[in-house]
Amino acid sequence: MTDFAIISDLHSNLEALEAVFHRIEQLGIEEVVCLGDVVGYGADPGPTTRMVMQRCKWTILGNHDWGLF
Repeated sequence: MTDFAIISDLHSNLEALEAVFHRIEQLGIEEVVCLGDVVGYGADPGPTTRMVMQRCKWTILGNHDWGLF
């Protein structure tokens, strides 16, 4: 069985997301999934979204993400 990481409720906090991905890399985990709320509250929705798109195998939409539509 392959180890994987689950992230969620990022709310556009790029600095926190970078720290989380740094720790995930330290642990040698290659597969990451996201349970949503990538955007909302924080100042960096674009960079946060791009990082999730590049690094996560899949992402589901949270209520804040749905709010964009």
